[in-house]
Amino acid sequence: MLLSGFEPFGGMSHNSSWDVVEQTAATITGAEVHTVLLPVEFRRAAELLVQRIGEVEPDVVIAVGLAAGTGTLRLERVGINLCDARIPDNSGAQPVDEPIDAEGQGALFSTLRLKAAYARIVEEQIPVQLSLSAGTFVCNDVLYSLLAAAAYADSPTPAGFVHLPDLRTEDAPLAEDQAVRALDILIEESLSSAPDAALADGALH
Repeated sequence: MLLSGFEPFGGMSHNSSWDVVEQTAATITGAEVHTVLLPVEFRRAAELLVQRIGEVEPDVVIAVGLAAGTGTLRLERVGINLCDARIPDNSGAQPVDEPIDAEGQGALFSTLRLKAAYARIVEEQIPVQLSLSAGTFVCNDVLYSLLAAAAYADSPTPAGFVHLPDLRTEDAPLAEDQAVRALDILIEESLSSAPDAALADGALH
């Protein structure tokens, strides 16, 4: 499997996504786990992740990013074909209303077993939601590009994205070990060949 996290950005000194990826990788036994630290840069982050997929040929790919200020762990359901940056990325790029792929579909959907994982994470009382928007910054760029690459692979690979709140703040809505446990659950469910759970979740998130 392949897990990715991000470097710090926006003046922050750390990024909880990489902390959780490293901790999760350390907890997994009996499987080959690869990790990659991505730059917070449009295009380049996605290119590095797709390159790594080609190198290790994982059976599942989960990218993890930071959504500071949010109150839950967010299981992202959809990536949209749009870059629209509120702030510059770490290279100084700030695209506005640009497509990720000028010839690509408008949106692509996660192929992880999100609803099955969601139900189990809720049972463990970890704050979580199924999210319909990964934003339009680098995280969404990575999600959309990842899903496009996974869809065109010789053997379609379950792939998707998880957003975390900043876990190092005093009022963090969940602890790092909870985030690691949630990611463990998502990995377990997404390695299953069973259909995803049929849960109703049409809320506006």
